[in-house]
Amino acid sequence: MMKRLATAVFHGQTAKWSGDVQTDSPVDPDDFAEPLLFSPVNAEPKSVVPMLLWLGVLALVILFVPLYLTARSLADDVVELETELFVQQTAVAAAPNLPLEDTPLLVTLTAVHNQSAQIDALVPTLAAENVDWLAALSVINDGNSSEIRLTGLEQSGSQLLIRGQAASDEAVAAYTQMLEASGRFAAVEVQSVVPVAVPFMSPTPAPTATPTTAVTITPAPTAVPTMIPVTPKPTWTPTPKLTDDFEWDDNHANPIFVGAFPQAHNFYPNFDIDCVFFLAKAGRTYEVSTDLLAAGVDTFLTVTYGDVSLTNDDAELGTLSSRVTLQALPDSDIEVSVQISNRGVYGPDKWYDLQVVEIVPTTPTPTVTPTHAPPTLTPSPTADLRDIFEPNDVDPNPIAVGEAQIHNFYPTGDVDKVGLLVKIGRFYQIVTSQLAVGVDTALTVTYNDQTWQNDDYDLPGSSNLASSVCFPAQADGTAVATITNVGQQFGGNKTYVVSAWEVPFLTVQPETIDFGAVTEGGSNPPAQTVQIEGTEPLAWQFSTETPWLSAVVITGTTPSTLSLTANIVGLESGVYEGEFTLGWAGSCRQTIPVSLKIEPVSSSFPAENGRFFSVAKFAYRQDETVEFVILVTLQPAPVVP
Repeated sequence: MMKRLATAVFHGQTAKWSGDVQTDSPVDPDDFAEPLLFSPVNAEPKSVVPMLLWLGVLALVILFVPLYLTARSLADDVVELETELFVQQTAVAAAPNLPLEDTPLLVTLTAVHNQSAQIDALVPTLAAENVDWLAALSVINDGNSSEIRLTGLEQSGSQLLIRGQAASDEAVAAYTQMLEASGRFAAVEVQSVVPVAVPFMSPTPAPTATPTTAVTITPAPTAVPTMIPVTPKPTWTPTPKLTDDFEWDDNHANPIFVGAFPQAHNFYPNFDIDCVFFLAKAGRTYEVSTDLLAAGVDTFLTVTYGDVSLTNDDAELGTLSSRVTLQALPDSDIEVSVQISNRGVYGPDKWYDLQVVEIVPTTPTPTVTPTHAPPTLTPSPTADLRDIFEPNDVDPNPIAVGEAQIHNFYPTGDVDKVGLLVKIGRFYQIVTSQLAVGVDTALTVTYNDQTWQNDDYDLPGSSNLASSVCFPAQADGTAVATITNVGQQFGGNKTYVVSAWEVPFLTVQPETIDFGAVTEGGSNPPAQTVQIEGTEPLAWQFSTETPWLSAVVITGTTPSTLSLTANIVGLESGVYEGEFTLGWAGSCRQTIPVSLKIEPVSSSFPAENGRFFSVAKFAYRQDETVEFVILVTLQPAPVVP
C-alpha cells in the first residue's frame, strides 16, 4: 500500500504521485528544508490521514441512509393523510349524507349564524337611536335650584314633558336657556307658563355633612319578635238541606198512599213543582187536597187520569188551599197523577200538606121539577186572574212595614201602587223579589215632593231583575211606590212580591262634591274628603263609573271618611260632571254628584301656533309663582366606535 501511495526520487529526478494529481516538474532540492526520512519505520504514520477521510465518508453514508428512509416514510404518510382529509372534507360538504345525530347540530349552528348576522345589521340602527338618559336627566335636574321646583316628568319616545313651578317668569326663562345651552336636546319648547295663587316652595337643599371629631355609636335596637296571629282553621259546616224530603219531583213523581198521614212539601227553589201519583180502584171516589199553607203559598192542583184532567185553584172562598174530587172508571183500576204548583211565593219556608183520602159520595136529593117547567141554567163563574189587591192602578193599597204582598201584572197594561206609612227621621226600603219568568220590575217611590227610582238593583249579568229603593222620611206621611213591568208581559202568572222594611241608613257630608277649577295640563286638584255617618255601624261600599274619579279606599264601616281624587291627565278644558255611589244594607244605594272644571291654558307671554311659543318670545315678566310645562326632544348620544 505504501508503494501505491507515494514514490519519492531524489538526486534531481522527477517526482510522481499516484493520486488524482500528477506533475512532471523537477523538484527543487531547496524545497525541502529538512531531509525527508523514509523508512519502513517512519512511513506508516503518513497513511493515517487518507484513512480518516474515508472513515468520515463512510459515516456520512451510514447517517444518510436512515435519514433518507425516514423522509420517504414521512412522504408516504403525508400522501395518505391528504387522501383521508379529502374524503372527510367531501363528507362534511355533503350535509344530507351526515349522520342523523350530527344534522341537528348543523341546523342549530346555521340558525345561530343567521341570528348573529341579523343582530349585526341592527347594531347601527340601535346605536343611532341611542339616548344618553343619564346625561339628559342630569341636565334637567341641574336647574332644580332655589327658584325652580320640578313636579313631574312624562316620557313619550324621545320626548320629555317637564312640569314644575318657578318663583317667577325670569326663572323659567333662565331654566329654558340652560336646557338649550346644554346641547343634550334637539329642541326645547315652553308649552305653558301660568301664574298660581300659592306661595312658591323652594326645594329643600340636601343637608351638608358637618365633620365631627367624635363618633357616637348608637346601638342597634333589639329586635322585638312580632306575634303573628294564627288564623284558626275554619270548621266545615255542612250545607243545610232547604228542599223537602221528596225532591226532586218536578218531573219524577213520588208515590202517595191513600189515607196515609199527609205529606209535607215546600215550594223551593223558585218555580218548584211537586208531582205525586196513587192507584185508584175501579168505581171508587177520592179527594186530593192541600192544607196548612204557609204565608205566601197559593196552591194549584192538576189531577190527570186516563183522558180526564181536573184542576182547582181555591177550594172555597177565603182560602188559598186546593181540592179535587174524582171517581175512577167503573171497569178497571187506574193510576192517577197529581201536580201541585204555586201561584204565590217561593222559599224554604213555604210549606203545605198534601193528602189523598177515599170518600163515600153522597147521593144528592132529587129536586122535583114541575112538568113543562123550563130548566134552570146556572152560569159558570168567570175566573178572576187579577191579584187580590186590584184595582190599585190609581189608588194605592196600603202595605205595612215588614209585610210582603203577592201581586201580578194582569190585565194588560197593569200598574200596581202601594202606600207605606212612614215616620220622620227613619229610613225605609221598598223592594221587589220572587219575580216570575217574564217579569222585570221598575220601582218609583214618591214622598214629600221627592222621587227615587230604580230598575235593577243588582249588578249586570246577575240575572236579577228585581228593584229596590231606600229613602229617608223627612216628615210623617205616606210614601207611594209605583211598580211597572219593564218586560211588558202580562198574565195571571206574571207574579212578584213587594215588601217594605225599616232599615238603618247612612248620611254623607257634603251631599255634593265640587273639585273647583284647575288649569288644563296642570296639577290635579286637591283631594276632597267625605264624612260618612250611620244610624248604627254600617258596612259601606264605594263604586263609580266616572273615569277621572277614584277613591283611596272603597270599603269601610261607619263612622269613617272617604278621600276622593280627580285625575285630569288627558282631559281638555270644560266642565265635567260625574257621580259615585255608596251601597249598604244589601240593596240600599245613595248617589252623590261630583263636578270638576278645567280652564284653558292662559299665559302672560305672547303665543304663536296655539299653545306653543318660542323661548325668545318671553316678555311681560311677573314676579310671582308660576307653573310651567316644557317639552324637550332628546337627541341621540354619539356612537363610540
